[in-house]
Amino acid sequence: MRIDAVLVNALIRGIFRLLCRMDVAAMKAIPRTGPALLVMNHISFLEAPLIATFAASPSLAALSKKENLSSPLYWYFARIWNAIPIDRGGVDTESFKRCLEWIDKGGVLGLAPEGTRSRDGILQRGKAGVAMLAQKAGVPVWPVAHWGAEDFASMLKRFKRPSIHVRVGAPYMIEPVGSMTKTVRQEVADDIMASIAALMPVAYRGPYRDSAELPTRHLKPCSRSGAAITS
Repeated sequence: MRIDAVLVNALIRGIFRLLCRMDVAAMKAIPRTGPALLVMNHISFLEAPLIATFAASPSLAALSKKENLSSPLYWYFARIWNAIPIDRGGVDTESFKRCLEWIDKGGVLGLAPEGTRSRDGILQRGKAGVAMLAQKAGVPVWPVAHWGAEDFASMLKRFKRPSIHVRVGAPYMIEPVGSMTKTVRQEVADDIMASIAALMPVAYRGPYRDSAELPTRHLKPCSRSGAAITS
């Protein structure tokens, strides 16, 4: 890892610990090398530095909307955190290709199936695009849930330290039942979102409040290497 990345990561971790109560021990379960896919909820701009600095792995990359790169400062962070820009206005085949190449080389790719920030911390419906990427990659998928960052600004204004929590679930493989039709793609995306919801308090689960407690149809438990787990 670049020396400036090591220093920046350490500095940002220190700022997080100073300003917030951090409940992030679960992040030790995140694989440092791949191939693997991380799927997480999207609350605010904070999860990028949160995951990047506490996971602190040179093998970790993440999707980021192209508009962010117009800022020189964000461009710098994008470089040290291996951000892969994506055009959210249409089908971005180039970004899709770069994601698969990163994973094929043994990387870990992080993305948010919701596509946009919820801001209030409550889950939104997942976008079907994550299903195609996860199936094409054919690697273990790790659900990651975090909450508490939605109160970051408001609590700091009241001179209070927000509590940020992170949970990491067991990995699974995407094994769609039937052909990947438009309907099945959305079902896979919903299963993935349900796996994230299951790690969160009920109040944050949104449309996945009920399905979080039910068996998923298109996800199969696996080991860290991707080998199937049988009962």
